[in-house]
Amino acid sequence: MILINNEIDQKIWNKLVDNKIFYRYEWIFVTKNIYKFEPYFVLLVEGDKFALIASFKTHKGYISLPFVSYSGFFANDENMLLKLKEYLRTQNIVIDSRDLVNKVVTRGYVNPIVSISSYETFWRSLSTNTRNQFKKSTNFNYKFIEENSINNFYKLYSNGMRNLGTPVHGKDYFINLMKSFSFKVFTIFDNNVAIGSMFCLSDKDTMAVLYAYVLPEYSKKYANYFLYLNSIKWMTKIGLIYLDMGRSNYGEGTFHFKKKFRPKFYAIKSNINYDDNTKLQVASSIWKKLPLSIANFIGPKIRRYLP
Repeated sequence: MILINNEIDQKIWNKLVDNKIFYRYEWIFVTKNIYKFEPYFVLLVEGDKFALIASFKTHKGYISLPFVSYSGFFANDENMLLKLKEYLRTQNIVIDSRDLVNKVVTRGYVNPIVSISSYETFWRSLSTNTRNQFKKSTNFNYKFIEENSINNFYKLYSNGMRNLGTPVHGKDYFINLMKSFSFKVFTIFDNNVAIGSMFCLSDKDTMAVLYAYVLPEYSKKYANYFLYLNSIKWMTKIGLIYLDMGRSNYGEGTFHFKKKFRPKFYAIKSNINYDDNTKLQVASSIWKKLPLSIANFIGPKIRRYLP
């Protein structure tokens, strides 16, 4: 049985993917509502065996969940997975599936996931140097707050994305995420000024960091360590055991920071080469120089073209 889009029961789909964040059916509402992409969710079922993929048609072709670090094919049977891929071939549909691949990584985009059975075991697993950096972060009298509003987060996020040369999502994108998923916003303050914030989604065992940003002038004051340390304390208190730290480029600054948490790094297999695009790199360098107000106004209007 092959089911497509509205033919699929949302509850059954989410049960099959075990409610894993980046495979859940709710993305069909978020991405369609905000960016008007045509969904192509396909479920192949035979008895208790299944294979599925969640994707959208963009100007770059079919992509499994645009704007997230990874998604892709999900199956409990290899033969069913082959049948699903064969079905797509008969429809002349090629999907960039952005799969996580468990292999040794030495280049390209990677996704670190930290296994944390308890805060105590996590702490003991860290190097002495990393523990010292965490300890130093507590000496600056930062304040850590759990928020249900994105106002503080969005100010920091939009500033950070402009500095990275990437257009922002509009606030409506995050509002839709908040309506569709279990979410948490963590923000840290210095003298009542928001200096760092993190927007996370969670499922039954994982907290995934979608976006996190700390003002650069506070990096030397270990503010990023303080933000992550307290976020990990929060997730372990409610029983979450995996921290999905989000995509990084192997060997760059964020990669080395995340490496200190002793994660397992997964390669992200994708047909799109994001690095080999001269026009995109030129546009990014120009974007970094825009006034923040202009970048925030234009960004959401063109973000759909960068899935």
